[in-house]
Amino acid sequence: MVTVTREFAERIANMAEQLLSEDEPDALLRQLAELSLALIPGSASAGVVVAGDRAWTYAASDDGVAALHEEQLSQGEGPVAEAVRYGEARRIDDAEAEDRWPTACAKMAAEGLRSCLVLPLRTDRQPGGALALYGREPRAFAGTAHDVALLFAAQGGAAMRTAALYRNCHRLVANLQVALESRAVIEQAKGILVAEYGCSPDAAFRRLSGMSQNTNRKLREIAADLVAGRIQRRHLVGGEGRVGDDGGSGGEA
Repeated sequence: MVTVTREFAERIANMAEQLLSEDEPDALLRQLAELSLALIPGSASAGVVVAGDRAWTYAASDDGVAALHEEQLSQGEGPVAEAVRYGEARRIDDAEAEDRWPTACAKMAAEGLRSCLVLPLRTDRQPGGALALYGREPRAFAGTAHDVALLFAAQGGAAMRTAALYRNCHRLVANLQVALESRAVIEQAKGILVAEYGCSPDAAFRRLSGMSQNTNRKLREIAADLVAGRIQRRHLVGGEGRVGDDGGSGGEA
């Protein structure tokens, strides 16, 4: 019998914080699988599958479970495939007596697994994913163990959505930081050309852009090199020592 203590409830509640500590999606899924084994009574093996941009991402406690999930999703048949397809839970109380998925049950039996509970994960993707739990005894996920697994999957899906949102926001902030730094160094480079050659800011920008295109380098790299003195300025001005407002060379380069 399972006793739901305050400590147990706190571990479930703190799952989001634990998952947020993982920077990579694969590591997050592995952590989720490991937590399920630690927290859900009766579980001997576990695996998580989640839809990616182009393919499914897998994490499992052992290679046998990983292969079982990959085959089900590639064939579109089995409790994991159905849980993902319909967004509904699937349960096998005894693989030796189950007749709905003979192939999956035979492979479970070969791994010494008798029972299975597959719960959909509500992620930020459609289809989302599923958490699959396996026990070595029949009816391992009946009664209280089933309720605990439902709570774990609900919290796990919410934690994964939170983690995905966090990573997306982190990438956005990083991209904005790069954009701001790039803009700052480009403005510095434009200021150098405007101050030294009396051209307009637009003409200075055209010169920087032209060199970027001609050298197949990013504009911010050209600007950074100019500011750092790594570019000879004659390469950016006309032969008479000025940047033409018309964007032309103003003479020989």
